[in-house]
Amino acid sequence: MQQLDALRHLSGSCRHQCRPGSPPARKYESACQARLILPLSKKQIVPTPIQRGLNVEAWTTSGSIEWRLATVWSFELGHLVLDAAAKLYPAQEVTLRQACRVIPKRQKPE
Repeated sequence: MQQLDALRHLSGSCRHQCRPGSPPARKYESACQARLILPLSKKQIVPTPIQRGLNVEAWTTSGSIEWRLATVWSFELGHLVLDAAAKLYPAQEVTLRQACRVIPKRQKPE
């Protein structure tokens, strides 16, 4: 049973029942006191984006960037993309960088 149907069933005989979305009762009007008090929803906190993007890059053996594979704006997504890039390019060194700072680095396998 849906919550709105349960509320209507419980307060069906109340003469002060109002439709959902109707304006609240005025100061001296009677209003139905039937309520469903639900627990607060667990809202996911959206992380604020960082000011500079994180770059996932594949490197050559001489030490220069061969490909910039992705630019992302969250650390969690950056780590996921780095893991995926490491699987796609097993013979290359792959890094996750923010400007000149290397966050993690996957070394080229020997």
